[in-house]
Amino acid sequence: MPWNHSRVALGAVLPLSLLLAACGGGTSSKYEGSILSGQVLMGAGQPVSGNGNGNVCIYAITGGQGNPLNTAVSPPANTGTLLTIGCIPTAADGTFSVNLSSYYGPVLIQISGGTYTNAASQAGSSLVNLASTNASLQAVANIGGGGTVSAVVTPLTTVATAIAQGMSGGLTTANYAAASANVATQFQLGGLNINTAPQAGDAYNMALLGVQKYLVAPPGSTDDPNANNLLTWHLTASPVSADYTTAYQAINSGSTATFGFH
Repeated sequence: MPWNHSRVALGAVLPLSLLLAACGGGTSSKYEGSILSGQVLMGAGQPVSGNGNGNVCIYAITGGQGNPLNTAVSPPANTGTLLTIGCIPTAADGTFSVNLSSYYGPVLIQISGGTYTNAASQAGSSLVNLASTNASLQAVANIGGGGTVSAVVTPLTTVATAIAQGMSGGLTTANYAAASANVATQFQLGGLNINTAPQAGDAYNMALLGVQKYLVAPPGSTDDPNANNLLTWHLTASPVSADYTTAYQAINSGSTATFGFH
């Protein structure tokens, strides 16, 4: 029987091509990084400015941990894998952008300081790092698929991050999504997504105004300085629900909404 080179070649190549197809051979956009474009807001039209200082730190999340806190040193230091060369500043409008094209997966966005105009006091205010996180505000974003990934960082995304951190598995994309929905429900946002920018007059902005009042006026400001318990969701350390209800009603004129956080 004559030797058939074409049959040998086909027999050698076909299984390899099938194997590549079965394994998703070739380059998949799933494993490409993204440009992370974000904005840090205390309320609608209330950006947090870094004033030229690097106040946005972006960490890889591994094993449910984005940025473990090292309490063996004073002040406590964050020890996660920083994805940029140093932290980057937010612009005057609260925006930031960073190329994470060489990374894919969830990231923890931590805001360390910055200034904004508090709507309750009508005065310039500085964000303070919370002792339990060594950050002022937080959020989670999922990087991958190429293109641009948008993120918003607010006090409510900070609460969602704290809740997700305490769930089984820690900081995963699924846990953060579930925690975000939970926060939207507990702050009575009527279906609004906390990972989009608040708008003047909407329920999200009303909730953020409540946080700002809580920060600067009793009983919230005295029972819970810097809103540490509220933002890290330590609800038994002070009367967070009652104090937030007082703040919310005071700044949102005519509101009778009450809150029973859990």
